[in-house]
Amino acid sequence: MALVIEEARVKKSYNFDEAIDLTGTGWYNTGLLAATSISILAMCIDIFSLSIVVPLCSCDLQLDLMQKSILVSMPFLGPVFTAYCWGYVSDTQGRRLSLLLGMSVSFLMSTLSAFSPNWIVMAICKFLGTCFCSSAQSVTFALLGESCPERIKGKYMLVMSSIVHQGMAIYHVLAYLIAHNLDFSYDLGLIKFVPWRLLILVLALPLGLSAMALMFFYESPKFLLNAGREDEALEVLRRIYRRNCKKTEYPVEKLEKLNEKGNFQTEKVSRLQSLRDQTVPLFKPPLLFNTILLYCLLVVAYGVSGSLYIWLPFIATAYTSDSGDYSQGLCSVISQNNTISSSSVEDNCQAVNLTIVIAILISANFYTFLNFLMSKVASRKRLLMLGILSFASVSCFLITVIPNRASGIAYLGVLSTSICMGPTFAYFVELFPTSYRGMAACLGVMVARISSVAGINLVGPFITNQCTYTFYALTAILISGVLMSLLLPPDRPKAIQ
Repeated sequence: MALVIEEARVKKSYNFDEAIDLTGTGWYNTGLLAATSISILAMCIDIFSLSIVVPLCSCDLQLDLMQKSILVSMPFLGPVFTAYCWGYVSDTQGRRLSLLLGMSVSFLMSTLSAFSPNWIVMAICKFLGTCFCSSAQSVTFALLGESCPERIKGKYMLVMSSIVHQGMAIYHVLAYLIAHNLDFSYDLGLIKFVPWRLLILVLALPLGLSAMALMFFYESPKFLLNAGREDEALEVLRRIYRRNCKKTEYPVEKLEKLNEKGNFQTEKVSRLQSLRDQTVPLFKPPLLFNTILLYCLLVVAYGVSGSLYIWLPFIATAYTSDSGDYSQGLCSVISQNNTISSSSVEDNCQAVNLTIVIAILISANFYTFLNFLMSKVASRKRLLMLGILSFASVSCFLITVIPNRASGIAYLGVLSTSICMGPTFAYFVELFPTSYRGMAACLGVMVARISSVAGINLVGPFITNQCTYTFYALTAILISGVLMSLLLPPDRPKAIQ
């Protein structure tokens, strides 16, 4: 009888939250945080750095205005076309596999682009590369969130998202150090190896480093359990337990099946039916409300920040210039310089403005600092969203009324909508079942990218001619985001440990 009782005790079933909590926190969690942070940083550098590489290579490749525009748009098209595919791969084949494949191929394509003999080859390489690395923005949140105990999950995801803001700072600094300070030319036959090609190679390194780092970590145990691979999930949990410097035996020997809506189906279905099964439930109750709400918040956050970030270099240059009368504030700056656009530096093939580099560094470190502060209250995601969007809406309105150069500070306040990424993608992990989480987040990436491109093209023509009304309209959009944030699930106080 005692033997039977002992056997029952040993074979006790644990649900996943209990099992992952028993792995503790330690080296594995912090290492995975570092690896996923490198992945998301590499993705940002690869997608956005072409905006500074194109001006530098325009003389060597003899680019006209249309060719420059096509090249700069390539990194934005990649994520839009492949977000759906990455969502499907992530939910059916695995989070880690998606990241390893994406980072490895993107590293190869980015490296090859440094040796492009013409703009067409470069455009193809960058399109393919960003098609693959775009998986990082959503899959990293799923992998990290499903591999950490609940008590640190939210904090770690916010810390990871803070790294995004360093991407722009890094490629601007590297461009200044390499393209501005180095002068060499090596004839390799079809091409001449010059500083801008070295810059591309250096900017590709984080992609390769990310792929190497991910090889030391495991697949999401929650994904494995959801796929019916309980033995593999248990083995991963044991390894996480040991990597967290636990010297005792991992106490879990049996896991309960996940009791989630849309639990992964193991039966064989056609590829088309599988795609449908991964997508349609997102747009039907009970997930429909969460899908619409989060996608609308992404439209607000990325539409506003994306449309205004492109003007930051221009405004930084104008505000540090001694010429012009800027007593009437930001709109006065824009109206006096309405012939200058964000692409004006393209006229100088070697232009890397130190003023712009400094402005980018200041803004990047400011938003990174805010993200770190937010990680201290990671369980208050709704409060964070309300605070960020309220602050941005007030800042946007103040741009139209603050005189002198102080309006530039309000402008930076509006750009704070970019730090909504952390809480928003954390909601994808929290509000969607494991089977649909990757698809929901990857489609969110597509919505975010489309919103940024649409914002750039819609705001650009109006901000030079109807500046004040443009900021009034953006204020209204941000206020709508505040109201939508009120519909998010109530914050759950952090459990006392």
